[in-house]
Amino acid sequence: MSSQVGDTNQNGQKILAKTSFEGTDHNQKIWALQCTQPGCGHVYGANGTDFFERKCPKCQNGKPGL
Repeated sequence: MSSQVGDTNQNGQKILAKTSFEGTDHNQKIWALQCTQPGCGHVYGANGTDFFERKCPKCQNGKPGL
């Protein structure tokens, strides 16, 4: 299953855009994500391979964004 702009994972992290910046995983680009938790809205970057399990670094103690 592939993720696309507009998808939201089980932790409430929504894909905003795929960037042209190189990610830290092999052949990955950085994706811009936004937390949809009430009162948060934090925007950060992550590898596409991490999207399904990402948690917000600001309100959910997730890994720091890229």
